[in-house]
Amino acid sequence: MRRVVIVVVTAVVLVVAAWIGWPRDDGLGRSDGIENTGNVAEQDGRQDTATAPEGADPSAEPPTDAVAEGDVDPGDPALEVVEEPEFDADGAPTEQVEATWDDDVRTAAVSAATAAVTAFSDVDQSAEAWWRGLSPLLTPQARVVYEDVDPRNVPVRQVTGPASVVDESSTLLTEVTVPTDVGAYTVMLVRADGGSPWLTEQIRPPS
Repeated sequence: MRRVVIVVVTAVVLVVAAWIGWPRDDGLGRSDGIENTGNVAEQDGRQDTATAPEGADPSAEPPTDAVAEGDVDPGDPALEVVEEPEFDADGAPTEQVEATWDDDVRTAAVSAATAAVTAFSDVDQSAEAWWRGLSPLLTPQARVVYEDVDPRNVPVRQVTGPASVVDESSTLLTEVTVPTDVGAYTVMLVRADGGSPWLTEQIRPPS
């Protein structure tokens, strides 16, 4: 009797072990522990060909937008590069105007020299205010020279008579004498061309 029980138990154990180890289908054509490589490859191939258009290279990258939002299409025929004229610091065209001498040019030179000496002699104010009045009348080179001048050391106090042009040998450079309470100052003026204003390069005291 004991031998029969042992035989029955052994048979049951073998059946259970065989059932546990038997491969089972997971519904995707693959068994537990065993890959159905043929079916998987076939399914992957169908997915690739389904998304690619007919006749297209499956290895090619997907197309992207030719022009991103906010970008400009360089092929747009409405975009035409036009060379703009050059401008100086004042915004005027750089093309020079021929310079000559006439009564208007002389009057402008006299006015520029008189204004420079008047601003130079206006020393009854702060150094900052004195420089604000004088600096716009000077050339950039003259500003470097006169910006460190202490107005308390300027001897002239006022212009006492009409100025006069004393040198017309150049159409772009001239000298103007300006009478003052300490003698005649000589002002050297320059201009870029016939359309530019006279600016002061030097203010020389009486010799």
